[in-house]
Amino acid sequence: MKFFTTALLVLAFPLISQASGLIYPEKSIQLLDKSGNSLQKVSDELNLGISAEGFQLTDTRESLLGTHSYYQQMVNGVVVEGAQVVVSVNQNGEVIKVYNSAVNASMKFMDASIPFLSKTQALETAWKHLQVNGELTDAPVSDLVYTKNLNLVYRIKLSTSSPTGHFDVTVDAQDGRVLEVVDAALPRMKRAEAPVRFKGRAIFSSFSSALKSFEFKKISKSLLTNEISFVDGTAQVFDPNPTVTLGRTDLQDDSDASVFLPAYRTQDLKDISFVDGVYSLKGPKVTLIDFESPNVAPSTSADGSWIFERKNPNFNDAMTYLQIDRSARYIESMGFVNNRAVFPKSIEVDANGVDGADNSHYIPSSRRLAFGNGCVDDNEDTDVILHELGHAIQHHINPSWFGGDTGAMGEGFGDYWAASYSVTTENGRDGMVNWVFKWDGHNACWPGRKLDSFSPAYDPKKTYSAHSQVNGGVSDELWSTPIFQAFLELYDRGVARGDIDKIILEAHFGLGSGLKMPDMAKAIVKTAKALFPNEDYDQVYLRHFKKQKML
Repeated sequence: MKFFTTALLVLAFPLISQASGLIYPEKSIQLLDKSGNSLQKVSDELNLGISAEGFQLTDTRESLLGTHSYYQQMVNGVVVEGAQVVVSVNQNGEVIKVYNSAVNASMKFMDASIPFLSKTQALETAWKHLQVNGELTDAPVSDLVYTKNLNLVYRIKLSTSSPTGHFDVTVDAQDGRVLEVVDAALPRMKRAEAPVRFKGRAIFSSFSSALKSFEFKKISKSLLTNEISFVDGTAQVFDPNPTVTLGRTDLQDDSDASVFLPAYRTQDLKDISFVDGVYSLKGPKVTLIDFESPNVAPSTSADGSWIFERKNPNFNDAMTYLQIDRSARYIESMGFVNNRAVFPKSIEVDANGVDGADNSHYIPSSRRLAFGNGCVDDNEDTDVILHELGHAIQHHINPSWFGGDTGAMGEGFGDYWAASYSVTTENGRDGMVNWVFKWDGHNACWPGRKLDSFSPAYDPKKTYSAHSQVNGGVSDELWSTPIFQAFLELYDRGVARGDIDKIILEAHFGLGSGLKMPDMAKAIVKTAKALFPNEDYDQVYLRHFKKQKML
């Protein structure tokens, strides 16, 4: 396949070397501003060997300890994917850390007119390759980027109803070849089969028609201007789940309904919407919508109450809204507000999605969450809800959360985030404290995961993807174990949960792509010392990371 749209590009013959990752300066570097000249000063002081002319300041974020400036590497005005220098400074303008994922390249340049696809052509190529015979379920994305090998490609993101899924498709920008198709969502557990080309249909949808239909629906929704009031409602829920509340490990999905009655709790639903006499689970922190199969519209109420029992979609809705809203408010209570906010907008969630499968996922491209209902409905267990929110937390703090060991660390952090809440609930410190997905897993549905997997040791020669098998456990557990065991040690000493979680969240700021576990571990240790200089919290983390040979 050949395309004849042309543009002036630079043909490069690079000798690539990967730049060093996380750096904590040994001497003081004082910056007065965050301009390109400041980046050059940082490079010169730390011997990074980069020219600031090849970088563009694309974002500035604030956190508890400082301000983080993100310099994106560019070639010929095109982004080099995952190639950044992130400079973090304290309130005095002093550099406190630098994360360097830039590409060092020695290149010969030659001007040439190289045929390449337009964004629309790339989208149409990806659409045809997937053999879509359904509709768009989210806005399509087509980004022209250089890979770190300086290959020019389009990164296509397509969410479709048939085949059902969220797909990342890589298309060669010069010859139109489809190079890769991957599952773009981050599932709670490994899927049985990765989505590939859709087969078995003879009639396929037109991309242009699907795009027009999607845009029309989007415009129609934007015309709804009814005034919204936010009020509090009530719901009957599990908190966190019946396994913990009842202290029973024998519960199964088909256990008699009466067994669960003592586990129900009535809780307030904060800031739900009230429009024209109807209460909906739409608030400033979380908004329930329907964007995935099965097509189950979010429930509403005439009196602001959701009093239902398990195995009812309305119960799932209330559980999902309550726990995400509560966790988002908890994050704000640690000081992550205003310019430091982790979630500046309401999080969109499908409480009955994932095509009804026994799984749940987070979709980085749209920053949405969806929960399945196979076996035990996933949102009957707060562990699942907060695990998926953990992915959202990481991707909101660091949009370049990909590459390196981020697959395993993302899953491990999600497990940690669920467990750090579960510990604080009724009976939460007893019994199954080192289990995660205590109700959704650890039964006939699936084995769940644990947080005390001490056997695996970190191997710097390996890259740890999500849900992969390692010696003595799972890659997700390799990361969750040291951070959760450190949590337990501190929590049992009387350290507030908020202070412990604050360390972990703050450590995520000022980082980029390609993170390895030792980098993240170092950031946590350094952050613990910076936030609590008069305590030994950093030594607790250091000891647990050393146990599994990360530091």
